[in-house]
Amino acid sequence: MRILLVKPRWFVHGGQYRYLENVRFTPLSLGILAALSDGHEVKIADADWQAIPSGEGFDLIGITVTTFTSERVYDLTREFKKRGAKVILGGVHPSILPEECLDHADSVVVGEAEYVWKNVLRDAEKGGLERIYRSERPTDMNDVPFPRRALLDEPSWFTCVQATRGCPNSCRYCYLPSTPWREYRKRAVELVVEEIRSLRQKIFFFVDDNLFADRDYAIRLFHAIVPLKKSWAIQGPTTIGDDDELLDAMAEAGCFNVQVGFQSFNKNSLKWASVEHNRVEKYRDLVRKLHDRKIIITGFFMFGFDTDGPDAFDATVELAKVIDIDDANLYILTPYPGTPIYERFQREGRLLKATRRTQFGWSHAVFDPKQMTHEELERGVQRAYDMLYPFFRKKLKRVIFKRFSWLLKHPRLIAVLVGGNIRRARVGIEPP
Repeated sequence: MRILLVKPRWFVHGGQYRYLENVRFTPLSLGILAALSDGHEVKIADADWQAIPSGEGFDLIGITVTTFTSERVYDLTREFKKRGAKVILGGVHPSILPEECLDHADSVVVGEAEYVWKNVLRDAEKGGLERIYRSERPTDMNDVPFPRRALLDEPSWFTCVQATRGCPNSCRYCYLPSTPWREYRKRAVELVVEEIRSLRQKIFFFVDDNLFADRDYAIRLFHAIVPLKKSWAIQGPTTIGDDDELLDAMAEAGCFNVQVGFQSFNKNSLKWASVEHNRVEKYRDLVRKLHDRKIIITGFFMFGFDTDGPDAFDATVELAKVIDIDDANLYILTPYPGTPIYERFQREGRLLKATRRTQFGWSHAVFDPKQMTHEELERGVQRAYDMLYPFFRKKLKRVIFKRFSWLLKHPRLIAVLVGGNIRRARVGIEPP
């Protein structure tokens, strides 16, 4: 069969993810499916960077779907089906709302695809796809093949790696607890090392939801990749600041950037959001420890919790400066359809009626907050970005100076830092 695997466009040029204008996060999940498709002709299209081929000549179309891409995907599905292709949807949205997706596609995968993809291919060849393919158990990470990176159109200098899946936390705003793959699992260290060693790129990003959920595993992995002399970035919880041994292992292994989920400086907001493992009084110490190891900190903050008032924006800006982070991504609380928080807001009559699915990308207010209007929420996040912009722009000179000799070895990274730093983040922009 001829198979087309598609990641629809989700990146918003000119929006809040300004550093991603020069960084490409390729869809590893589609590369994994391609690796499981022996004997078939496979093409991968990442619509953020490539044109999506028409459905003509393809027997099977597989599309990964999120809430904010679902409208666009349904349009694509109609076009593909007109051309005679069978369409199967997978990813977060079909796993949470499979029946909705079945109104548009021939079939859906609920959960992870590794253990059902062979059945999908067999049935597609016979012309009889089942409506739903559901894995009976979470994927053992040691069963995940290396993605077919040659099909991913990766840049020459940057790529992504995954060592673990899932997360043991149950943050109220997160969609992960509503998916079948929330269980935390780890790939054998030697397999992760083998994949990283095979990369031609010198810089990569761990796309794991929470690699640090098993502290001993993280340390073993970091020690094992030291000889590979790679540089990498990662998402991390605030609790890593309590473990100097872990931080030393990260730095020695080549970590240059941590995206830290601070989420809020308001203890009541952290409690409301079930992020009580965060300790506001420890934020500054974490930042200092990472800076001592020449690691750049990107802070993640979220607004719109029921405990957030109109003063949350100015307070966050001032405290972000006090703890001395290097950059920040500011998110608007976004309830995904099918999750408990969405259902709660729906019961309370707080969901906005005129929202489009494209607005569920964490930069629009799609509900009425408790202590402000939804317009105030969006304007407040934009104002916070505008107030932080000169601080981060001025600070970039120090960031580069402290790491100048290392950055000279990675000129593309310098271009990313400078290019992202001079762009202003814009809230409320939708993809075309």
